[in-house]
Amino acid sequence: MLYILFQIIIILYIIISIYSIIEIQKYNKNGFINDLSNDKKNDKKNVKYELSLLNPIIINYNNIIDFDYLMKNHTNLLIEDNNKIIPLKKIPDIENIHIFKNCGMLKETNLIEKINFDLSIFEIYPIPILLYKHHTLSLFKGYNITPLQSCNHNVNLIYILEGNLTIYLFNPKHKDVILNKDLNSLKKYSHKYILNKGNVLIIPPNWYYIQESNDFVFHYNIDASNIFSIHYNYLR
Repeated sequence: MLYILFQIIIILYIIISIYSIIEIQKYNKNGFINDLSNDKKNDKKNVKYELSLLNPIIINYNNIIDFDYLMKNHTNLLIEDNNKIIPLKKIPDIENIHIFKNCGMLKETNLIEKINFDLSIFEIYPIPILLYKHHTLSLFKGYNITPLQSCNHNVNLIYILEGNLTIYLFNPKHKDVILNKDLNSLKKYSHKYILNKGNVLIIPPNWYYIQESNDFVFHYNIDASNIFSIHYNYLR
């Protein structure tokens, strides 16, 4: 009996996984950035509905965390990035910094708990299924531009803790003309938007983006995959 039950569970898992993989490959060819940041309530039903349309959306999320908080509470933090050790307290004296999606800062601090972003808006089933959650921090100072990034997860989120960040978003329909090209030549295919402190950008799967900044920017990233698509997302 247990063996049969186990087989049924495995078959159901495979069926739902196949369905999830098919669903995550879908995208909105007419997608555009939908700015919901003026909706102070961040109504979950409304956000979920907008996410179902497969458009990038912007919401506001109020939080006490910024670079000053990090400096005051974790003054002696050592940031390991690209085989370099950067003392946090030295950052104000450094002219140009490019720290992109660093997970070490979060491992050594309590920022994930303090930010406490509610991921339940991304749950589409009655029980939580987001299995893989990768939290990172990015810190830019001076002029910075990132390489073209691919959104390979169910959840691709950028939350601005401090500063202003220019984002160039690329619809998957442009994939063949943007890959392996000069970054500046790609911008004509993009949706351009300036993100400010408190803005959360949620990017649908399969989209691409470039980040550009000219001053100090401190932001938080969450990349998450559910239990049915995690293997597919990891491999692609």
